[in-house]
Amino acid sequence: MWSEFFRFDVRYQLRQPLLWMVTLALMLLGWFSASSDAIRIGGSAGNAYLNAPVIIANQLAILSVLALFLVTMLIAGSVLRDTESGMADLLYTTPMRKSAYLLGRFLAGWLCCLLVFVLVTLSMLAASALGGADPERLGPLTLWPYAWSLGVLLLPNLLFVTALLMLLATLTRSLLMVYVGVLAFMVLWSAAGLLAQRQDGLLLSALLDPFALRALAQATRYYTSTEINQRLPQLTGALLANRVLWTLAALAMLALTVWRFQPLRAGTARQRWSGRLASRLRRQPAAAPVPASPAPAPWLRRAPRLAAATPWLQCWNMLAFDVRAMVRSLPFLIMLLLGLVNFLVNYLVGGTRLDSTPYPLTRLMLQELDGGLNFVLGLVLLFYSGELVYKDRQARIDGLTDAMPVADWVPMLARCGALLALVVLFTAAGVPVAMLIQLVQGGVDYQPGLYLQGSLLAASWYGLMALALLALQVLAGHKYLGYALGVVLLLSERLLQGLGMDNHLYSYAALPTLLYSDMNGYGHYLKGWAWFALYWTLFAGALLMLAQAFWPRGQMPRWHQRWRLALAPAGALRGGRGAALLLSLGAWAACGGWIYYNTSVLNLYLTPAQRLDLRADYEKTWRSTLAVSQPRLVSVQAQVDLYPQQQRAEIRGHYLLQNKGSTALDSLQLQRSSGAEGGTVSRVRTEFLNLPPHTVLRDDQRHGVLLLRLAQPLAPGAQLALDFRLSIEHPGFSNSGRPVPINDNGTLFTFDEFFPQLGYQTARELDDRNARRARGLGEPHRNPARSELAAVQENYLKPLGIQADLVAFDAIVSTAGDQTAMAPGSLKRQWQQQGRNYFHYQLSRPTLPFLSFQSARWQVRSADWQGIPIRVYYHPRHAYNVDRMLAGARAALDYNSRHFGPYPYDELRILETPLYQSYARSFPMTIPFSESLGFINDVRDPAKVDHVFYVTAHEVAHHWWGEQVIAAHMQGGPLITESLAEYAALMTTEQQYGKAAVQRLLRWDLDEYLRGRSADRIGELPLAQVDEQVYLQYRKGSLAFYRLRAALGEAAVNQALRSLLTAHRYQPAPYVTSADLLAQLRAQTPAAQQPLLTDLFERIVLYDNRVLAASTRQRPDGRWEVTLKLRLDKLVADGAGREVAQAYDEPLELAVYGAAGQSLYRGWQHLPAGVSSVTLLLDGARDRPARVVLDPEQLLIDRNLADNSRQFGP
Repeated sequence: MWSEFFRFDVRYQLRQPLLWMVTLALMLLGWFSASSDAIRIGGSAGNAYLNAPVIIANQLAILSVLALFLVTMLIAGSVLRDTESGMADLLYTTPMRKSAYLLGRFLAGWLCCLLVFVLVTLSMLAASALGGADPERLGPLTLWPYAWSLGVLLLPNLLFVTALLMLLATLTRSLLMVYVGVLAFMVLWSAAGLLAQRQDGLLLSALLDPFALRALAQATRYYTSTEINQRLPQLTGALLANRVLWTLAALAMLALTVWRFQPLRAGTARQRWSGRLASRLRRQPAAAPVPASPAPAPWLRRAPRLAAATPWLQCWNMLAFDVRAMVRSLPFLIMLLLGLVNFLVNYLVGGTRLDSTPYPLTRLMLQELDGGLNFVLGLVLLFYSGELVYKDRQARIDGLTDAMPVADWVPMLARCGALLALVVLFTAAGVPVAMLIQLVQGGVDYQPGLYLQGSLLAASWYGLMALALLALQVLAGHKYLGYALGVVLLLSERLLQGLGMDNHLYSYAALPTLLYSDMNGYGHYLKGWAWFALYWTLFAGALLMLAQAFWPRGQMPRWHQRWRLALAPAGALRGGRGAALLLSLGAWAACGGWIYYNTSVLNLYLTPAQRLDLRADYEKTWRSTLAVSQPRLVSVQAQVDLYPQQQRAEIRGHYLLQNKGSTALDSLQLQRSSGAEGGTVSRVRTEFLNLPPHTVLRDDQRHGVLLLRLAQPLAPGAQLALDFRLSIEHPGFSNSGRPVPINDNGTLFTFDEFFPQLGYQTARELDDRNARRARGLGEPHRNPARSELAAVQENYLKPLGIQADLVAFDAIVSTAGDQTAMAPGSLKRQWQQQGRNYFHYQLSRPTLPFLSFQSARWQVRSADWQGIPIRVYYHPRHAYNVDRMLAGARAALDYNSRHFGPYPYDELRILETPLYQSYARSFPMTIPFSESLGFINDVRDPAKVDHVFYVTAHEVAHHWWGEQVIAAHMQGGPLITESLAEYAALMTTEQQYGKAAVQRLLRWDLDEYLRGRSADRIGELPLAQVDEQVYLQYRKGSLAFYRLRAALGEAAVNQALRSLLTAHRYQPAPYVTSADLLAQLRAQTPAAQQPLLTDLFERIVLYDNRVLAASTRQRPDGRWEVTLKLRLDKLVADGAGREVAQAYDEPLELAVYGAAGQSLYRGWQHLPAGVSSVTLLLDGARDRPARVVLDPEQLLIDRNLADNSRQFGP
């Protein structure tokens, strides 16, 4: 009999237009994801092909998550259709096996869902062959990745989802409870995914993912682009366990469904429960006799008389009834509880950096509430928008309610109010929980006013979505179609952004980014946000007016008939309602015009594609001038007047330029800041006041380039004065809401950001090879190779257009009367004038013009190191880690001065900046430090890494590496500026906290380096040739220098670095190269260790060491003998990740530990590559060995540390 149910359901489902609409949407999503970068499912990985095997598998696994919504429509609709149509009573009385009934419907739903995803897979396959993608982005077209993904990922995923929905629908017989179950599953799945943010949670997270996304990510975590393009993950380990686990779970749920299903009317209890209820009823006292009914009163025909306030009272009563019904219902309470659980899990598990979590500040709790609690709210609104519109029809009382003397707008307005009340309840419910967390964790930073303001702002987006979701349900005229349109609406902003359409004027409820900074509050950014919120509120009002004309009342006609009725002479869109609709649309259009004026006239708006086009055009137009010599900066003087409350600045500057070349210069190429690329600054006006006699060859306003032909060429050694005036303004508001440098409290901008520069700026070029190819450009330009000897004449600031060696710097900076202004240099004078504060700064010696200007309202805390004051300027609410910063600065000054050379200045300042700049950065004497990076990190637990101390030490070290030792603008330069600063920070941290803290840092560095290899878009290079690749210069640089220090000793490494600094301290051109660094290191390296230096810095070397077997036995003399079977592999890779095995020509450290973790053996062994055996005799160790570890210090770059250790058997 199961086949009858199967055939009937398959025929029924295949005839549903909604199924094919969803299928078409998924096929289009798969098509565009497989053929372009417009819509990327799961992102991209470095230079991976669009149809790379791993990319295909990842995309199909992500798409299978959407099966939750598809199967809800198929299975829940199929199982509940009998109950909703009244056929259940008849069907359940027929002689049938419940297993046949359930199996038929299960297989029908699973097959239909599988058909949909087979079509989606075929659309992706067709897109790779016919989609018109860039041929360079596509690899060989093979069927195996698609077949593997279908068999290994999609089939088990769909089986699980179908079984889950079948279980929920069969046991609850309630669509509401089915949605609650789906929501609960999504919350738990999301919570399990947060475990992947921790190294010790990767395996558990992979096993707990029924869609295998995280198992797939773990299996391919360290794949290079070549591996991603050529191979699928092996079906072993966590991936195999995941597939088996969730397939068995699906079969178990299916068996549970068959076991628990009872063919009874929904709500009917089992017999044993009904028997108990009957016995209770029998014990009830007999009911009193019913009195005879009185004679009926005569029927009077009267028209209802409604007072003017009656419709509003009706609306209030409907609203109150709906709200009470929702908040008292078990599903609502479960959904609210799920939201709170999601918020708590997000807060407790997510948001960590290394071991560091932030203090529970109010602004951070609001962020967690928005990301955790409100994630659930979007799905709740989607569901209740349909329930509120169709609840009367589902209860079959619509005939009664539609006949009531109630105006059409009353139920519509009441439902809107109910949804808005739901939004308020959800957003308000999380605030007490957030405050309780703050109390438990120390009672820090209670700001009730901010909770109120932040909750209302966060609720605004959901309120707009609630109104639109309700209107879509009414306009669609079909609940499931309304749900489908609602899902599209919820995802519309993200989809439009993927298509390069990021203008908030045409993306519903799209609001500018609104960040809250403890230093600056919401700042002036709230104004732009409020205008966009008003704009979409007016649109939502017009949409509701339109939907009210279609409010379902009586027998619902077809959609086109509803339009005809609404537009009829007596229709709902005529007369006063039509005029109100037009008035609302007019107000919406006027508001949009004002927004356009601010975002696109007062400010500059460019789409993402236009910004890329601008950079490409700059390169095409001006790349030819790269080799044209320019005069060099010798001196910089500036008068900087900051007006923080007005978000503007006035700058007067004086440059002294000198021709340091051997030939006369007949042209001058000046680069003015245009503010066009970032989209945040639209009005930067630069005026040159004393240009020498010249002819203007080209004035490129679009790119800010002014090219002059000098009437009198500038002779070698001659100098040229250049005065200028520039103004910076931020009028109106921008489309994105992206923060600007000048704020009411917290201004920060740099010399290269606004000051005029000379020559071509390579930093403005496109570095994405795909974007370059699409615009007719070749491969990305890398920094000059070490073989290009002329490059040593330029330093690492050259890409910014800073044509300078060492310059003298003098500046007067003024700001508001309640603020302190900062710039590099010693404070020579401070005064007040006309209510403003003035500060005169001067650097005591020439240095690179790497300069910053800041202003804010700070408190100050000071410390002293050998007579040098260290001052931290911080926001009054952020005093938590100021002492740690002072300690880190003192320790770094001490370590670097003792081992490398003296600190070059008489003061050190650390300055807190708003979270808009989420970095710490070292300038001469000053270190701007973001409030989001170190000031609020909770590092009270001594077992965790003191990230604040470590970052402070890194930035202080730049006063040696990057300032005193200046790297040339060529490959290998970042090894000097960043890798050496990382090494100094590691040594400072180890000196303060010991090796255990450094081991945790290095473990994180190893993970970041190995993951960075897969995302590299330009190809990995050895460290000695490192380019602008963060994962190499920071992460691998730390690993390399720490291993070198372990091999040579700290004294030898530091002596090499001290010799480097002594030989090149503040050396102008020719600048220092990685070859200079390696020469000093080789001078301190014994001959036997020279190959190690080559491996670390001139080759890309990885290891794959494994313990295959381990056994122990106790000898008669009481000593323990350990026998190990090992496999050792040493691999050398190229830039694309292709690996070649090499001879294992170096010693390997082995360690044996007891059950309590005590060390029983540490020693070095020389072993060959491949499989080998080694026997160790543990002299003096009487405790039983419990575990063996290869490379216990984790000095080697090994992609799988888990197989480097093994427990001994009993």
